Amino acid sequence: MKAGLRINEKMSAMYMAFSIVFSLMAVLDIIGNTFVILVILRNQSMKTPVNYLLVNLAVADILVGIFFGIQFIITPTLNHPAGRAGDLLCKLITGGVPGWVGAVTSVFSLIAIAIERYFAVMYPYSQRGKLTKTKIIFFVAVSWFLAFLWAGVGFFITVYNSELQSCVHSWPKDIYANIYTVGWTVVAGVMPLGIMGCLYARVVYRLWFTDQENEATQRALLRHRRRVTKLVIAVTVVYAFCWVPELIIYFLGFTGVIKLRAIHFNIASALVFFNSTVNPAVYSLQSTVFRRHFWNLVCCRKMQNKVNPTLERDSISIARKRTNRASTKVSFLQRREANNAQ
Repeated sequence: MKAGLRINEKMSAMYMAFSIVFSLMAVLDIIGNTFVILVILRNQSMKTPVNYLLVNLAVADILVGIFFGIQFIITPTLNHPAGRAGDLLCKLITGGVPGWVGAVTSVFSLIAIAIERYFAVMYPYSQRGKLTKTKIIFFVAVSWFLAFLWAGVGFFITVYNSELQSCVHSWPKDIYANIYTVGWTVVAGVMPLGIMGCLYARVVYRLWFTDQENEATQRALLRHRRRVTKLVIAVTVVYAFCWVPELIIYFLGFTGVIKLRAIHFNIASALVFFNSTVNPAVYSLQSTVFRRHFWNLVCCRKMQNKVNPTLERDSISIARKRTNRASTKVSFLQRREANNAQ
């Protein structure tokens, strides 16, 4: 009897510790990512292709904050219904499935950002690499579709277990659970890290280790691209540090090296939750522009000067105009020489 009380006390203490941590992260997640969305949508200078993808990432992170908060803070205290009503509640709300859809969407959003940076740096003057509104909508739609396709499995396998008094996964066969666990390692770990690693390696080499034009406009454009690239790489590094341990925990459980318990699941979920929470802080630390707009939003101030379209678009436009002027000047000189010859 005393041993049982000690176990209950330990479980209660663990729940209290995790509930405090998850509550803090939920608040910071929702507020921070809401600020990111407002900063980008309220300021004309922030409405760039890569920032629109960051809006998609922020929406996905807010979804993680809401439903992870419900799953780990509210659900354990609820008098949860059983039966079909309990199963339906687990699938849609208390089981945290929409939160995992948001988490996977954030992974695919990071891949989309890496692709955008690659084409913006490697093919700056090509229409093929230009991220139009149609392409942005396509990237956003695909990221959510693939996330629902993968993490949406939880809508079918999540049920309420009356004995455990919690939402659990119920697979028809154990082999399906094993395959899904290995699949997570590929979908959320090996594949995105491999793609982003290859793309960013080429981008970094191009921006920092190749000779660039010394014209003032080109130097300013180079500085801008380096700042944006450092920002998105920092977000990717944080993602890797948060997701890789989570995937390792589940993979070790799958291989039998460790026996998965509630503490492992809580730690793994906390890492994913932390990833969604910390992104706004990364933007502020890496970008003075984000930091300034964040501060203006907190202080309810508006920028005094309306900012023109982004440096990258202006610089490319200027370069094209100079090329056109040069070609026009050459044509004029050729015609004048031909007239003199006659």
